[in-house]
Amino acid sequence: MSKVSTNITLDNDLKQKAKSLYSSLGMDLTTAITIFLTQSIRERGMPFKPTLCVSDSETVIEKNNSQSEQNNGSVR
Repeated sequence: MSKVSTNITLDNDLKQKAKSLYSSLGMDLTTAITIFLTQSIRERGMPFKPTLCVSDSETVIEKNNSQSEQNNGSVR
């Protein structure tokens, strides 16, 4: 397999955190990106389901607000 060089622009903090993470897993950033791209091709899409990240505390607040709205609506 022939290899090519590819340039991407990243936030420096993101790059450093990713390098540190993958280093602790025994690989460099190039290997991690290669794995991501290979898996993307295998799955014919993102190798994970993109979602909006909501913290647990936000979820609890939303549930409480929803229940309050339902209770207020049923009381009237």
